[in-house]
Formats: sequence, structure tokens, C-alpha cells
Amino acid sequence: MDLNKVMIIGRATNNLQVKTIESSGTPVVNFTVATNRKFKNKEGNVLEDAEYHRCVAYGKGAEVLTKYLTKGKRIYIEGRLRTRKWQDSEGNDKFSTEIIVDNFIFLDPKGHEGEEGHIVDGPVIDVPDDEDVPF
Repeated sequence: MDLNKVMIIGRATNNLQVKTIESSGTPVVNFTVATNRKFKNKEGNVLEDAEYHRCVAYGKGAEVLTKYLTKGKRIYIEGRLRTRKWQDSEGNDKFSTEIIVDNFIFLDPKGHEGEEGHIVDGPVIDVPDDEDVPF
């Protein structure tokens, strides 16, 4: 059996804008989440490293994310990796790996703009049917 599962906790790096896939009318949102890692080098100095993850959400999840996730807000994301391939204007192959979002939890309390968030009580959001988003 194969497994393609990604789980990250990070901060949104941009404000989101929902778009619609013309052929199906499905809402879609592309956004980036930054994750940080602290570590010590050989000299014992604490360094910090950031990784940026391209994320894509569809349907009701895209609409909810667009409404509530803004730059700097913490979020837990579950999804799967997908790598796309295309050719640029010069015919060179280009690749992009992104997380297709299946579930998410907002980690900052409603209206909170500070550095520390918390995991909300309640279920992971899995393409909700209504606008009741737990914070």
C-alpha cells in the first residue's frame, strides 16, 4: 500500500483570493504556508530556517480559507503532495510541488493577531457544509 500524506503547521504568507475553475465552477485558492525550524550549528549557535509550502484548496474549503485565513495567521494543514510539470516559453521543463489540502484547523483564536496560537477544540475541518468555523 502507498501513502501520500502531508501534515504541517505554519503561518500564511499572503492574503488569499478565491478563483473559480471555469469548466466546473469549482472554487479554488492557492496560498503559501511558511514553516520554521530552529537548530544548533557545529559552533552551538541557534539558527532558524524557513520552508515555504505551496498549498491548493478546492470547493467549500477554498471558500472558508479565503474568508478566514489572512497573512500571519497560524494553520494546521493535512493533505497530499502533487507535482505538476509544464514548459516555459523557451520550452524548458518546469516543476512545482504543492500540497492539495484535504483538512485544516485554524490555530489562532478568533480575532487574535499575536505570535502564539492554540489548537482549537473540535474536529478538523473537512470541506464543511456550512459557515460555522470553529476558532
